[in-house]
Amino acid sequence: MKHIFFGAMLLLFLPACMVAQTLGEFKPKDTSFGLDKIRKSKTNKIYISGFEVNYQIYNEKEDYKQGGSMLGGGQRGDALAQISVGLDGLDEKTVQEITDKLYKDYLAKLQAKGLTIISADEAGKTDTYADFTRMKGGKISAAEIPGVMNSTPTDFEYYVKGFNKDGKAKKGGFMGTETSLFPKLSKDLGDVIIGNVDITILFVKDGETFAGNGAKLKIKTDLRIVGSEAILMTEDAKIKMKGQNSVTQVVSSVAFYHGKMGAGSTSQYVGSLGKQLDIDGVVDETTVKSAAAGGVSQGTSTIYGTFYSVQNGNSKNAKIITVDAAKYCEGVYAAANKFLVHHTDEFLSAL
Repeated sequence: MKHIFFGAMLLLFLPACMVAQTLGEFKPKDTSFGLDKIRKSKTNKIYISGFEVNYQIYNEKEDYKQGGSMLGGGQRGDALAQISVGLDGLDEKTVQEITDKLYKDYLAKLQAKGLTIISADEAGKTDTYADFTRMKGGKISAAEIPGVMNSTPTDFEYYVKGFNKDGKAKKGGFMGTETSLFPKLSKDLGDVIIGNVDITILFVKDGETFAGNGAKLKIKTDLRIVGSEAILMTEDAKIKMKGQNSVTQVVSSVAFYHGKMGAGSTSQYVGSLGKQLDIDGVVDETTVKSAAAGGVSQGTSTIYGTFYSVQNGNSKNAKIITVDAAKYCEGVYAAANKFLVHHTDEFLSAL
C-alpha cells in the first residue's frame, strides 16, 4: 500500500524557489580534532566521497495490543491501530533542484578556498575502492530510508560497495560504517581531505499517547532538519508480528576527514545540530491520531463453563497534506544552505 502511495508522490511538476520562509533557532554543534595538522600539511586537495540530501514525504506505522483475560474477570479483544501521513505536491524535480543548488554552494566554498576537487576517476584507482561500484548522481532513490526520497547531485559521481536485495546501497567499511574507509582513502590519494555531506529533512514527529488498554498512535507535522533522529515505519518484512515497526536512524552532518593514524583519521571535523532546525510556513501544522480498543465481554455462564464473545478492534487513519512546491523548495533550501555553509566555513577557517 505504501509503495503505491509513495510512487504517486512523484508528480511531473517543475517548481521555482521564490517565496521566503521563516527558520527556527539555529544551534550548530561540531566535534573536531587535529585540524592544525591539515594546516601544517598544506594539502590543497579534497575528494567528496558522498553528498546526500534526504526528503521525507511519507510515514506510516502500527500499534498492536493483544487481548486476553482482564483483572477482575472478563476478556478483552485484540486492538490494532494504523496511521499514515503523506505530502502531496512534491516531485523528483523539486528535490533535485534543491540538492543541485546545495552542491553548487558547497563546491563554490571549497574552490574559493583554493581546494582542488579530486575526480571520481582518480579515486576509483585506489585500493580502497578496488571492488566498489561507480555511481552517477541525479537520480532519486526510495530504497535508502523508508518513506524518504534520497537524492544525490546531478553529474556527481561516487562509489558504493553494492546493493542489498531491496536496492539499498551498501556503503562499505567496517561493520558497514563508511567513515572507517576514509583514513585509508585519504592516504591512498596522497593524504588529501575527504568531504562527506548528509542532510535529512523530516516532516513527521511521533506524538505522545496515553497507553491505556488499547492501541494508540499520534503523528504531528513538523518540517525540520534533524541532527540525529530515528524514523519509525511499518515493517515491510513478509513475515512480521502485528504492530511491528522498523527503526531507521538518520542524521545530518557536514564532515571532513584527513590523514591516517592507525585505523583512524589524524584530523576530523563533524558538524551537526544541537537541536533541530525548524522550517516554518511550509507544511500545515496538524495532528493525526488513530486509536483502537478490543471489545470487552464479562462472559455468559453455561453448563459447560463461562463463554466469552469478544470483538477485535481495528482503526485506520490516513492524511494527505498538500504543500506548495515553491514554498517547500525555498524553505528547505534556506535551512539546508544555512546548515551546510556554516559548517563548511567553520572547517575551512581552520585551514
